[in-house]
Amino acid sequence: MQFWALIVDSFRESLDRKIFWVLIVISVLVAASMFCIGFAPTHVDLMFGMWEFETDMYNPETEIGRGNIASIAVVIADLVLGWIGLMLMIVATANFFTAFIERGAIDVVLSKPISRAKLFLGKYVASMVFVLLQATVFGVLTFLVMGIRWGTWLPKYLLIIPLLVILFSYLYCISVWAAVTTRSVIAAIFIAMGAWFMFFCVQSADDSMELWPTLREQRTLHYTVRTLRWVFPKTQDIAYLTERWTKAGSAEDLVPETAQQDKDMMARTRTLEAKRRAVNPVHTIGTSLAFEAVIVMLAMWSFSRKDY
Repeated sequence: MQFWALIVDSFRESLDRKIFWVLIVISVLVAASMFCIGFAPTHVDLMFGMWEFETDMYNPETEIGRGNIASIAVVIADLVLGWIGLMLMIVATANFFTAFIERGAIDVVLSKPISRAKLFLGKYVASMVFVLLQATVFGVLTFLVMGIRWGTWLPKYLLIIPLLVILFSYLYCISVWAAVTTRSVIAAIFIAMGAWFMFFCVQSADDSMELWPTLREQRTLHYTVRTLRWVFPKTQDIAYLTERWTKAGSAEDLVPETAQQDKDMMARTRTLEAKRRAVNPVHTIGTSLAFEAVIVMLAMWSFSRKDY
């Protein structure tokens, strides 16, 4: 009961933050912008028919067309919540723990008959609820736009909601560890961003080795990159899983044939994308959450031992 009350109180505090409502407004504006676009069997219209472009690539009556429409929705979600939104949410939640452990605030909380481990986990879960609500608003609004305006109902698109929360958790654990260790909001933000960049670089390096086989001749570098990819959270796999489950078209499907100059490179890119989409969700999410669990336990251990 105490644990649940802590989660509720922490979530209420987050509702009072301006950044919470800023993110809600962004979701509404993105959904409204998407609503201004329409897809028909022979054309795409903008601003409710003010401009029309003849193409059958986005025909909602065909499987290929629906896949291309789904790919647009996934790209928008990846950009708005997967990049911009994720950065804003890291900034928004960075001071959850630093404010929590400030002298005066933490003294009142520690006086209550509840263990420090429960205090820590309650605050951590409350942050996840904050992000879950943001992802739900965005996911439901864009899902309704796709069905009502775009003529494409994709129930599995709603899986983007838990996937985005999981993606955020990969980075938030780093932010919390930094916040508890340094008691600095700035440090928590930059360390989390730096970790995100490092995860991205490792995955991009591994992908480059798949595209250019000659790079794999550097055996030590190759094994190091593969090991790090296995250990670190696989942030890019979230986008691949979303594309796979929504049956979104591949990036190359949206590129005109005349623009595909290097046929060999295009073939390798398609092979790599197919391989990434076929990733085992239990493996990619499970190993990533194992990394997160280790960081969370380190942060909780530090929180439990510090003298506030």
